[in-house]
Amino acid sequence: MIDKETVTVAVITFNSSRYVIETLESIKAQTYPNIILQISDDCSTDNTVKVCKDWIEKNGSRFVKTKIIVPEHNTGVAGNYNRAWDACETKYIKEIAGDDKLMPNCIEDNMQYMKEHPDAVFVFSKIKVFGSNVKQNEKVDAWFDYSKFYWPPEKQLDYFLRGKNFVTASTCFTNIEKIRELNLRNDERIPLLEDTPKWANAIRKGIKLNFFEKETVEYRVHNTSLSTRKRPNYRFQRSLEMYFFLYTYPYLYSVDPEYATGLAYKNVSHLFRYKNLVQNSIFFKFYDLLKYWGVIKKKDIEPNRE
Repeated sequence: MIDKETVTVAVITFNSSRYVIETLESIKAQTYPNIILQISDDCSTDNTVKVCKDWIEKNGSRFVKTKIIVPEHNTGVAGNYNRAWDACETKYIKEIAGDDKLMPNCIEDNMQYMKEHPDAVFVFSKIKVFGSNVKQNEKVDAWFDYSKFYWPPEKQLDYFLRGKNFVTASTCFTNIEKIRELNLRNDERIPLLEDTPKWANAIRKGIKLNFFEKETVEYRVHNTSLSTRKRPNYRFQRSLEMYFFLYTYPYLYSVDPEYATGLAYKNVSHLFRYKNLVQNSIFFKFYDLLKYWGVIKKKDIEPNRE
């Protein structure tokens, strides 16, 4: 039987072979003793799974238990997070991307916070940005405004539903039992953008975004990550558009219809530059709806429905 003090650390991987050993070593070095190591892979096309298996073979005795989860097909990061949640056998879970690192006291600090705040569901903390490009590190570091954790929930929700984000997602420490009680899931309709929809849905369910002022995670900035890569990832772009149509647009239309329709036209115009992206029927539904409302009139953005 697994001790109630045991914590699951879930490494979320996809083609992470270049950095995942550093992630695993940072978990091994935790000051907190009782850890289940869980690798949740998303059908990597490199040797990520083999690298993890080889490392576990040498270091697995450090952990209460180890497991590697590999699905039949690639689902995107939202589905990968859901699989990690579903496989978790402990009360608490700490997810970490396969290119980031936990600071040595990460689990210990989060567990101490949870003991002092037993009703907490999500707990966040500060990050330490690192990478070879100093200017890029500074740019990413500026994304995070910790003061917004102290905003009232309705103001935070407005911020998320306008397509913005201030949360240090890589630091998130989760009470998975409460997540299951509240039936909160990562929105798999948006495969490559799991965090912003999650925070919006959490606040809608009355979940507070707790925060403490301490660095717990080293966040790596590199050119192959989804949020900082120089060359566009069109699947990620499609996920951003999906978030707009499923979350931002309905909210903005209820607040300011004129502004929302103008923004919708801008987003649809941008989307249909990439005909290879327009494969999901939901885009056609929104397109036809906006056309019916008169938001879309130009023929040069008519999508290819083949």
